[in-house]
Amino acid sequence: MPISTRSCPRWLRRCLRWLALVCLGLAMALALLTGCQSRLIYFPRPYPAGLVAKWTTVAPGQVIDFTTAQGHQHAFMQGQRDHPRNLWLVCGGNGSLALDWSAWLSIHAPREDAWLLVDFPGYGDCHGTPSPAAIRDTFDQLVPLAMQKLGWSPTADSSRLRIFGHSLGAAACLIAAADHHIQRGVLLAPFTSTMDMTRQVTGLPLGFLVWHRFDNSARLADLARHGPGRILILHGSRDEVIPAGMSRHLATRFPALVELQEIKDAHHNTVQDSHSTDLARALREVGHPQPN
Repeated sequence: MPISTRSCPRWLRRCLRWLALVCLGLAMALALLTGCQSRLIYFPRPYPAGLVAKWTTVAPGQVIDFTTAQGHQHAFMQGQRDHPRNLWLVCGGNGSLALDWSAWLSIHAPREDAWLLVDFPGYGDCHGTPSPAAIRDTFDQLVPLAMQKLGWSPTADSSRLRIFGHSLGAAACLIAAADHHIQRGVLLAPFTSTMDMTRQVTGLPLGFLVWHRFDNSARLADLARHGPGRILILHGSRDEVIPAGMSRHLATRFPALVELQEIKDAHHNTVQDSHSTDLARALREVGHPQPN
């Protein structure tokens, strides 16, 4: 027959109540983590009215329209669009828009290259919702189209592709690099994986609950298998969002591929301003052809 809690000692009943409350709180936290992940990872916003039209004349630049399973998408090409040396795929962080990098690139980036600024689905004027799969689809449609607009061959000219990504944008760029055999690039403040970031933020081993899985370690392993390359990482030593130790881990794991420059006293969103010379130098170095 069932045992009544009334027959239990008072202290035991109190312990059971506390245990039930703890389990309820943990269950609620897990439900929040699994059900609201996208709101914790992505912070999309639209472009102000007229900004894109102004950019096309000020940059000057070209809007590239294309379609994915998420709907209509837009990317932005600027720089040297007439016989460029390289084409860089550029992605900002989870709270920024592609054109947020336009002015900085116009001032500091190598002028002989073209720069393809990419928004995540749901950001700027792009339709849909962001996810690793949706971002992969974006690059699958966009990269061949952009190369076609430059008069390039997807096979013969793939060595002229580069990546430049900040934070979550670094993870997006590594997806493109692994899928399109891009072996050279610059990453600013990358993480190892969103699974590791979950533990970093919560202090608990909850990475198995993450379904927005960005795994930079795995993508760099893909690049290492593809052959020689160079990925130059810049990371602020006082990064308050993604610890610099994550970039140290990537550099240690892939010594033949990854080179780390740790920027003293720089924070997560300040390297491009406080150390613009270092970042510009990195872009110039990686812009050179891969040595034979």
